[in-house]
Amino acid sequence: MAKLRWCCVWMTYDTVRIMLDEVRSADVFYDTSAGAGVVRLLARRLTARWPDLRGLNLLGLGYTAPFLSEWRDQSALTVAAHLGTVPDTMLHRHEADCVVSCSHLPFPDLSFDRILMVHALETAPSGRELLRSVWKVLRDNGKLILIVPNRRGLWALSDTTPYGQGTPYSQRQVRRLLQEGMFHVETCETALYPPLFPLLRSPRLSTAIERAGETVLPACGGVVILEAVKNLWGGVPLTVGKRTFSLRRRLVEAE
Repeated sequence: MAKLRWCCVWMTYDTVRIMLDEVRSADVFYDTSAGAGVVRLLARRLTARWPDLRGLNLLGLGYTAPFLSEWRDQSALTVAAHLGTVPDTMLHRHEADCVVSCSHLPFPDLSFDRILMVHALETAPSGRELLRSVWKVLRDNGKLILIVPNRRGLWALSDTTPYGQGTPYSQRQVRRLLQEGMFHVETCETALYPPLFPLLRSPRLSTAIERAGETVLPACGGVVILEAVKNLWGGVPLTVGKRTFSLRRRLVEAE
């Protein structure tokens, strides 16, 4: 545990630089009433998947601070990791805020029981590298929740919110990307059906629209939410001379 905390602080500025506008727009957006409405709708889905994280290590990757508060009092350790470079004023809102490179997460292998990714995959320079790094730090019995903008949803068409930044994905595309990264997708659904801003300010109305959207237009929500686990049997053994190395071991030990 002490080693994990030390890595968060020491490696904070060992990063790669990506566009700041995406992170700043998320910071501003979630401080608005519309942003609060989005958190309210998505948090209901997240806590239904992970109702109790007592004693578990939780990593939020991307821009996850508004959602991590759902479990901060439960988990043994909660780390909010931003991708790339962000202003100092956006760090240290919580004890374990840090900035990381998508190609190398500065945590020991098998460190986290749960990893939540929001505003991460769609803005990463390489989604495959990011998922490989996530695979290494997630425990073998751990779980990943990934939230990405839905290519078929209205939210991906507007650049006034963080859900309109980066590359949106269809359900098939993000499933394939996870499978290539040696993850097994357990559940996949869409969410965030209310149109932008006005309707989100009304909890009762936005919740009614969300429930109606699940029934009427199940593929057209603003985001795709997937829960996945590590595929420990997905690698084909590689033979070198007389010794056989599993693909899983090679991935974990790779720098």
